[in-house]
Amino acid sequence: MTLTHRLALTAMFAGAAAFAQTGTGSTGPSTSGATRSTPSTSPPSATETVKSATSMSPSGVLSLIHQVNQDEIRLGSMAGSRAQNDKVKGYAKDMVDDHTALDKKLTDFVQKEGQGKVTLSSSHIPAAKREEMKTSGEGVESKLKSATGATFDREYISAMLKGHDSVLSDLDAALPSLKGNEKVHDLVSDARDKVKEHRDHARDILTELERGTATGGSGSTTTPSTTPSPGGGTGRESPRG
Repeated sequence: MTLTHRLALTAMFAGAAAFAQTGTGSTGPSTSGATRSTPSTSPPSATETVKSATSMSPSGVLSLIHQVNQDEIRLGSMAGSRAQNDKVKGYAKDMVDDHTALDKKLTDFVQKEGQGKVTLSSSHIPAAKREEMKTSGEGVESKLKSATGATFDREYISAMLKGHDSVLSDLDAALPSLKGNEKVHDLVSDARDKVKEHRDHARDILTELERGTATGGSGSTTTPSTTPSPGGGTGRESPRG
């Protein structure tokens, strides 16, 4: 072996040793057992979304309500044609009617009272809340599209309970910051009361569905009691409205 060859080999081994010690410049997977960090894809936490609701501008709060209205109208229309339970069908109709009326009230307000200072756009909704709404909405629609019969009824009402409860928390968090804008505050407060009404109604229906006592497709409720009452009657209970 010539001197030139020996010098070249010595330099090559020295370089390889240095590369192994530093580990820099590697493009292959690590063999040290350490894992590479990857961007988080987990949805925003409840704390993050409530915090974002607290800091929302008037346009942000109204835009959130507008988006909720559109989502509830769409899901209510789906449930109205696919639900088998009478009370679930009635609830779905209420969602379409109430959220359509609420959205008209909201858009009329923006056009007449906004004066260009209050506008509706999804870009006004904080990114964390926007992502949470998108993820939740897609999950609900996916479940409902593959559900039928009593399963559909339970999935829909369960989603309504959870969804309205989440929106209620957002509006409660946002309301204090709107006190300086009385007209917007009153509009959001009215929407908040309607959302609470929807949440409570969904909870009642879900409780009945889980007990198997909600009105079915035939319109019947629980079997009335025929045990004589102390007053001499049959003790029949009036159907729930």
